[in-house]
Amino acid sequence: MKRLFPILVIFLLALFLRTYNLGNHPPGLTWDEAANGYDAYSILKTGRDQHGVFLPLIFKSFGDYKPGIYIYLTVPAVALLGLTETAVRLPSALFGALAVIGIYLLTNELFPGRRLKTENWQLTTGHLAALVLAVMPWHLHFSRGGWEVNIFVTMVIFSTYLFILSLKNEKVSPLWAALLFTLSIFTYQAGKLLTPIIILTCLLAYFPLAKKRFTHIVKNEKPSLIVYLLLLIIVLYYFYISAVGPAGNRVKRLSIFTYRPNPSQELIQTDNNNLFSVNLFHSQVDLTLRAIASRYLYHFSPELLFFENSTPREALPKMGLLYIVDAVWIFCGLAFLVLLKNRQGKTIFFVLLFVAPIGASLTLSEFSVVRALLMTAPLAILICLGIYQLAKNHRYLFLLVLLLYLYNISLGLDLYFRHADTFLAPSFNYGYKQVVKWIVDNPSKRVVLTDVYGQPYIYYLFYTRYDPAKFQKQNKFVSGGVDVGSIPSLDNIEFHQFSVDDIKTQKDALFIGTQGNITNSFDYSLPQVQYFDEVDYPHTSDPIFRMIKTHP
Repeated sequence: MKRLFPILVIFLLALFLRTYNLGNHPPGLTWDEAANGYDAYSILKTGRDQHGVFLPLIFKSFGDYKPGIYIYLTVPAVALLGLTETAVRLPSALFGALAVIGIYLLTNELFPGRRLKTENWQLTTGHLAALVLAVMPWHLHFSRGGWEVNIFVTMVIFSTYLFILSLKNEKVSPLWAALLFTLSIFTYQAGKLLTPIIILTCLLAYFPLAKKRFTHIVKNEKPSLIVYLLLLIIVLYYFYISAVGPAGNRVKRLSIFTYRPNPSQELIQTDNNNLFSVNLFHSQVDLTLRAIASRYLYHFSPELLFFENSTPREALPKMGLLYIVDAVWIFCGLAFLVLLKNRQGKTIFFVLLFVAPIGASLTLSEFSVVRALLMTAPLAILICLGIYQLAKNHRYLFLLVLLLYLYNISLGLDLYFRHADTFLAPSFNYGYKQVVKWIVDNPSKRVVLTDVYGQPYIYYLFYTRYDPAKFQKQNKFVSGGVDVGSIPSLDNIEFHQFSVDDIKTQKDALFIGTQGNITNSFDYSLPQVQYFDEVDYPHTSDPIFRMIKTHP
């Protein structure tokens, strides 16, 4: 019990940070979270998704297609807690907390025998990595939302550990690692690229052991070969169905390879309009490779890691993905790795670090910290090695940096849990819960709800717990392009834009819109107006939605 106590305390800390006030923070729900929750609710009640497909592997959602593991993991949470924000986010929070145990095991496996001894305890590098991951802003934030990538990261950590352990220890079957690797591919789109690379890396890093284990399986575990073959067939089938037809549209739409960059007029002029020179030095291939390299390298930039991320849904204001003091630990960790004679551990560490942003670099976005979330695992290991190096060799400097680190962590947690509501609310579509309550509490012959924020119908389904069987029969989904679409109406509710003139001419109607639909100059004292109200962002008087009910 004494050996387990430190990691148990770290796990409980991670669990608390990821589940505290989970339903209200971040405030609101993204439409993907709402769709995941309603699909889980629909599966629970009918065995079919919102579009009526029986137990699909890939869910259609808004016309884009997404892997279904997260939705199936949400079904028990919805059964237990009901269709709530907490239920939707609980799988991610639990897997985020479990990741600290996984990183503890993986770090000790990659870099064994590294301990910091105190009077009563022995802390390994695994304990340090677990603690770092538990409080890391990047990992914490994505553990508190319904992000399937967070499930993927945890699965990769555990499957990598189990695979290495099975190569070293014949008593541990590789089948458990194979099952988790397979599930990781079914969990997140980028898994189809990243998981095979990680498996191949482990095989090459431990090639003599892998060869010996394979020979043992062929000679002594022939029945298990059938299981491995079945898993391979399932994975190949999944690759096929997710790459062709409508299910492959999302990858095609978001892939940078669908974008055909052409040299700008400025570039052409710098080459004196010499088309041969332009095509040679500024071809589509050259421009595409430059774009990929730029996206890839930006994920390692100090600006993004330590200072500020400009995407509100994916980070906090004036704060990087890591703490500023982490830069010191990372520098010391790199110095430690340079001198370390551990080829296998270093190989797997660097591959994890350098392949993690590949999926994010192949999309149209300039960068994507959500798609690069796997970086949190090797970064936690690197930071822990830096802490170990400084604590072992420069005690007084370590204590000084540690004090700054603890101060940095306290400021970051205070910012996140006490002051981030207003910042996060817009990107998490705060306000729809209040809007749906208004619709339910103010029955009207006709309801018009703006669609300016995208996919309002899913919030009505979610917050009213709309009967999935009834919705499947009247689903009016209209495709809106390559992989998106919408529901134009549901019962007496219409989802579209409207003007002030519509309000003035429609009786017994409830209009819910933005400031663009119902302007600041609108006269609420008009005789046709029966009620009016607003939904404001948290801690502000800035309205998200305005509601007007007209007389019958």
